[in-house]
Amino acid sequence: MTDLTVSELATRLRVTRRRALELLADKRIGGRRLANGMWLAHADSVARYEQIAVRTSGRALSSGAAWGLLWELSGLKANWLSQSTHARVRRRIRDSSAEEIALAVASRTRAHHFVSANSELAGADLIHTGRRALSALVDLGVDLLPDDRHVSGYVRTGEVSDYATSHFMVAQLDGTDVVYDNTLPIDWDGDTMPAAVVAADLARSTDTRERSAGLHSLEALRKRW
Repeated sequence: MTDLTVSELATRLRVTRRRALELLADKRIGGRRLANGMWLAHADSVARYEQIAVRTSGRALSSGAAWGLLWELSGLKANWLSQSTHARVRRRIRDSSAEEIALAVASRTRAHHFVSANSELAGADLIHTGRRALSALVDLGVDLLPDDRHVSGYVRTGEVSDYATSHFMVAQLDGTDVVYDNTLPIDWDGDTMPAAVVAADLARSTDTRERSAGLHSLEALRKRW
C-alpha cells in the first residue's frame, strides 16, 4: 500500500490538514518526516486508525468501562466498576451488536507494531491475545488457525518501548508483531487474556479473516451471556 501525503490523509479522513498533521505528530497515525519537512502517513496505520478511531466517535467507552464490558462478557467479575457503570455496561452488551461492541472498546489500549528475529522469545513475557491466544476461543466455533509466528500480547507492567528494547524488538509501522499497552485497572496473572479481550483484539485487525473471527466470537459470547 502507498504512503499518503498530508493532503491525501486529510481528504481520506475528511479532516483539515491541521488535524491530519496533529494525528501524525502525536503518533496516533504512524508516519515519517522527510528531510524537506514533508510528512508521509503509513497506509496500514491509516487503515488501523480508520477502523478504530474514526468509527468510534461518540460510541467509545472509557478505558475502565471497556475493560469491564470485556470482563463481564468473558463471565468474570469487573469489581472495579461502580454500580451505575456496571448497569450501563450490561445494557451495552444486551443492546449492541458485535461490531458495536468491538468499536466501543477499541480505544482502551494502543497497539504498537514491531519486527523481531525470534517471535517465541519476543512474546515470552507477554499476556497473549489475538491468534496467539485462540485457545481462549476454542469452544466458540472460530474457523481460524493459531499463528505462533507472530507476537500478539499485552505487557504485564511498564512501557511497551521498554519491553521491546529488552526483547530485541524493532519498531516498524507495518510490523506484524503487536504489543499492546496494558491499561487494565487490575493485575492479571494469566498467560492469556480472557475470551472477550482476545475476540475484541482480533476484531480490530485489518486482516479480514481475523476480524471476521473476532466479530463471530464476540457475538457468540454475547448470545451466551
